[in-house]
Amino acid sequence: MLNSLESVTKKHKVLFIDYDECLTGTLIQQVEEITNDKDVIIDYTYPTGLDDIRYIFFLIDEYRLDSLRWVESMLEKPTMVDSYVVIMTKEKPKQSLFQYLNHEMNGIISLDYFLNHGQRVMETLDEYNVFLEQSLHQDLVNDIHKKKMKDKPINRLVLREEEMELSLNSNEKRVLQHILDGHNNKKISELMYLAPSTVSTVISHLLKKLGANDRTDAMVNVIRRGWVDAVR
Repeated sequence: MLNSLESVTKKHKVLFIDYDECLTGTLIQQVEEITNDKDVIIDYTYPTGLDDIRYIFFLIDEYRLDSLRWVESMLEKPTMVDSYVVIMTKEKPKQSLFQYLNHEMNGIISLDYFLNHGQRVMETLDEYNVFLEQSLHQDLVNDIHKKKMKDKPINRLVLREEEMELSLNSNEKRVLQHILDGHNNKKISELMYLAPSTVSTVISHLLKKLGANDRTDAMVNVIRRGWVDAVR
């Protein structure tokens, strides 16, 4: 997204699309103080008429599936060529958000970082068209390294439990890992010393939580969300 000097002078509005309603009265005041030379717009859906909006922040509270799907749907919507689009999270951003860098967007930051460095964020966007919160820099380097290793055969997909924001119990996590390992229900039953009917029940609950239709859909789901590491 290239921006001319003329467009910089025309764009004076900052839009926060607050999906999880994170911005309360006090936080709104802080945001307005940081962007005191710009008009602040806070909405909960994608508004029409983006001609005079310079910065667009998609704000989510948690890494729930519905929140991530909402982010995807927002990134698919057209924006003005000279507007900046940034994913903003209430908590520290996670590596799983890197997948969205393939979209036409300009950065990933946390709300807390913006409240402390908002002017710097916007100035950097104006100068370089991109801003990534400093805590993510090393994670991005590691992610790039993994992509460079992608031509090597994958020995195993390992569930990255700390990245998951689903409420899974221990059996559900273990079953999901066994599914990633390619085991069928009978093998999972043997490995976990559980009755086949119990394994089927656990898988049924797991698919429901993941919003998946079947085992294959569940695997695609967790891989797509960045919840697995490929061990090569």
